[in-house]
Amino acid sequence: MATEKITIVIPILNEELTIRKNLVYLRSLHTDYELLFVDGNSSDSTVQLLQDNQFKVITSSVRGRGAQISLGGSNAGKSTELILFLHIDTRLPQNFESMILRQTDNNYWGRFDVKLDSDKAMFKIIEWMMNKRAQLTGIATGDQAIFVSKNEFIRLAGNIAEYPLMEDIYLSKMLKKRLGRGIIIKSPVTTSVRYWEINGVFSTILKMWKYRLMYFFGVSPAKLYQRYYK
Repeated sequence: MATEKITIVIPILNEELTIRKNLVYLRSLHTDYELLFVDGNSSDSTVQLLQDNQFKVITSSVRGRGAQISLGGSNAGKSTELILFLHIDTRLPQNFESMILRQTDNNYWGRFDVKLDSDKAMFKIIEWMMNKRAQLTGIATGDQAIFVSKNEFIRLAGNIAEYPLMEDIYLSKMLKKRLGRGIIIKSPVTTSVRYWEINGVFSTILKMWKYRLMYFFGVSPAKLYQRYYK
């Protein structure tokens, strides 16, 4: 599998400031991989900024992360064999490609461990819990940079579009059901703690678990999305 056969899909919504902060890194990724940004109808200068820097941007007519990753994966290049879903505030480890390809001869999906970009003890506990939960359940979250063969993703893309929230859990569950547990790459991706810092650590943890429990007990992703963003 050649380098150009990996497409990195990045869903975005009003991320102008984060993009400016990470432009050098994004350009370095773009040198070696197909980068595909999927905008969720931003109201700031996100799209213009990306286009000014020669990045490929497509816009989802349907709001929600599920529709964005569905559209992005479905628009990956013809030669693409592997799709990697990356959050805009997450950085991949060096040589991530070889880490994936070295382990995917007989596997078609997986995720990375995650490292939070803070040395505070609370965030070290949170990152340990995130990694341990994913290890025990086989269910990954978007922060962990899920990757999957294009062929397998296309089979699920239509259904994922119906998940404006909890799309990462749905994708993991379906891939686990079809293919078994995904591979785990222990070299971590590094993701920002900005959301926890803005909204409060304990408030964020409680909110995340509240919505996961609601989803577990059958509340539809559409209703969860409405409540989450009201």
